[in-house]
Amino acid sequence: MSASSPLRIAGATAAVAVTGFLGYAVYFDYMRRHSSEFRKGLKKQHKKVAVAAEAQSKAEKERNSKLLREALIAIQLETPPTTPEQQEAYFQEQVAEGEKLATLGPEYQVQSASHFYRALRVYPQPLELLGIYQRVVPPPVWALLIELTSLSGASAAAGPGAGAIPPPAQASVADIDDASPISGDAPSPNSASQGSGTEWEKLSEPAE
Repeated sequence: MSASSPLRIAGATAAVAVTGFLGYAVYFDYMRRHSSEFRKGLKKQHKKVAVAAEAQSKAEKERNSKLLREALIAIQLETPPTTPEQQEAYFQEQVAEGEKLATLGPEYQVQSASHFYRALRVYPQPLELLGIYQRVVPPPVWALLIELTSLSGASAAAGPGAGAIPPPAQASVADIDDASPISGDAPSPNSASQGSGTEWEKLSEPAE
């Protein structure tokens, strides 16, 4: 058997596949134009797909909300760092972990948002950090982070239990936009921690 035989077979197979596809495309277009029943069937299929997608999206949101509530409870039970040095190291660690998890796919987005929230609660200027997050954190993780901060605010309003950690200052979208850098490239959360030494120094100053 010559070496060209497999190539001829592959070429013939591809030609048959292309012909079949073109034939179906012509048939599909003809039926779509001339058959009302065919069009009704297409609409039903599209509706089924849309309903299934909506149900999946709703289920995913409910699952994420449940995971966020569980994450918030776990965070509230944690003992946060107290000294400025510990807080800065904790901040950098949590941001790095949040960034890493954000790249691993949708199943890690809640965990990523939880780590960004942990960093947020020890940062001296939470509105400033939220503005940076809004610019550099992936939108799905950002949305989960905002939901988590809202949950923490609701939890505090309902009366935090023993061991609960006061949430970061709540902010509206307008507040966050005002806190965002007006020009220039957005720094990463890591660079924010490294470039805000004066903010960490403020933590060590005695309250008046």
